[in-house]
Amino acid sequence: MPANPFDRRCEIRGLRADRLRRCRHAYVRSQAGPPRFEPGQGQGDVRRAPAAGRLPHVDRERMAAQLLLLRYGHSRIRPGGRLLVRIFQLERVNCLKNAITPTQAAILLFVFLTGSSIINIPAPLIATSGTGSWICLLAAGAAGLLLLIPLVSLARRYPETSYVQYVSKLLGKPLAFAILFVFLLYQIHMVAAIVMDIAMFLKSSMMRATYYTVFIVFTFLASACTVRIGLGKFVGMFGLLMLSVMIFIVFITILSSVRYDWHFLLPVAEDGIKPLLHGTYFVFGFPFGEVVLFTMILPFVHLRPSDRIGRKLALAVLLNMASLIMVTLATILTFGPLAGERKYSMFEVSRTIEMTELFQRIEALMGYSMIVASFMKASIVLFISNATLNGLLGLPVDNRQLIFPLTLLCAVISITVGMRGEANWNFIVSGIHPLWGILGSVLPFLVVYLVSLFRRGRKVRAGSP
Repeated sequence: MPANPFDRRCEIRGLRADRLRRCRHAYVRSQAGPPRFEPGQGQGDVRRAPAAGRLPHVDRERMAAQLLLLRYGHSRIRPGGRLLVRIFQLERVNCLKNAITPTQAAILLFVFLTGSSIINIPAPLIATSGTGSWICLLAAGAAGLLLLIPLVSLARRYPETSYVQYVSKLLGKPLAFAILFVFLLYQIHMVAAIVMDIAMFLKSSMMRATYYTVFIVFTFLASACTVRIGLGKFVGMFGLLMLSVMIFIVFITILSSVRYDWHFLLPVAEDGIKPLLHGTYFVFGFPFGEVVLFTMILPFVHLRPSDRIGRKLALAVLLNMASLIMVTLATILTFGPLAGERKYSMFEVSRTIEMTELFQRIEALMGYSMIVASFMKASIVLFISNATLNGLLGLPVDNRQLIFPLTLLCAVISITVGMRGEANWNFIVSGIHPLWGILGSVLPFLVVYLVSLFRRGRKVRAGSP
């Protein structure tokens, strides 16, 4: 049994000592300064080490070396030292476990935006904006598309660097800590809210005699176990699950079309522009403003100059906008003036479908879609909050030791909110959450982007002849 903990971790992961020695000698031969790894040095041993997958690019060693320097600093890593070699091997295994492609990032963004918004958006939006709800969705979606410009720009300017790291670099640690602490609280509130919404839906629509706590505990347990397996693993699973969810939603929308009354779409903006502005504010705060949270996901995406990740993310936002417009119009066309009072709108729409005796309980498909979509979004936000907490504490961004304590905190918050009643919950979703999202994530993110532009412009002027 090795006494050194790094030796033991390497032994557990199947990394043989002779491979580590060969890697070490290759790094010693590189240079005496801060370690820089060239694509041809030590790759033979690293490629034979067991890993969860392969990164889709050549400079795998250089990426891992940059991550090591950012996390541990130059003082703790000696060129060619044993600690460097072992940490390098372990970090590469973790990077492979969490690495995703730009296409997977776009799928994850669509799952993230569509998740709980299909449940919560139509009813309060229709109650606020009436038949002009689709206009609010178009305006808020356009604002969400504009947010992708600074998002992708910062990701390319600071490759493989998380939001926590470049905020600290641009604004300084004291101000960055205050901004990121509010950012973390917003994420914790979001996770607790999503799971609480699953519990309220199950209790009010299916299992009225069951306590909220049962649904909350089991949902959080499933989300925590999902996050622990790594980002690269559950992204593929979420893509298939989201495909089934969208198929069921389109299927229910088509079946309910026989009851549509197209006169319910008129008049548009009967009460003026103020309800439309209110609805746009609500929909921008939830879900389009939540795009900012993907600043913690993009460091796990390998970005090449030829990758069109901006277009792929924009396509994900457009598909989300189209799906929300579809379910909102289906609710208006089915219920008319009463659409704003129908909570869990698509579930209520599915209950109006009457077919032959061959098809019974069609609403079960919508129930499945709502639960699965919300579960996927809760898992994504839990992963983001864990990465943010690790960054605040100075731990590696893919550290998994804090997942279960963080999950316990979110579960306690969800149970506490459930005890205050459904009316208080509706106020939180429609009033507090959009405001918190705009003030706690969107505005600080835009400030960071403006500071980065100012810094770059100042460097360009200083370097000009």
